[in-house]
Amino acid sequence: MGVMLATTRFAVRRSQVVKDPHGTRSASGWGPAELERPGRVVEEPEEDGEQDGPGQWVLGLDPVVWPLRARDLVVEPSTGREWTVVTAARRAHAVEASVGWVRAVCVLRPA
Repeated sequence: MGVMLATTRFAVRRSQVVKDPHGTRSASGWGPAELERPGRVVEEPEEDGEQDGPGQWVLGLDPVVWPLRARDLVVEPSTGREWTVVTAARRAHAVEASVGWVRAVCVLRPA
């Protein structure tokens, strides 16, 4: 468990990309949910869905989910909330590898 002070559990659904007959790649949906892993909400916007666009959330995820890519879906099974990943980065601890985590910047999907 690499996420410090985990407060919830998240599962990841990987984006599935297909190619059409012309070789154009496009996201077609998501695969099944992987195992739930510990995590936490690091930051949430004051208001989600403002005039300037959706607010961005920062989720702290277990490093086991790496690699996490844009368009992957992070789900919180206990509440049903879902986030679409915008960017993700591994955050390794300089001294203790067991406290590394994945920082995922996401947007909340409408219910």
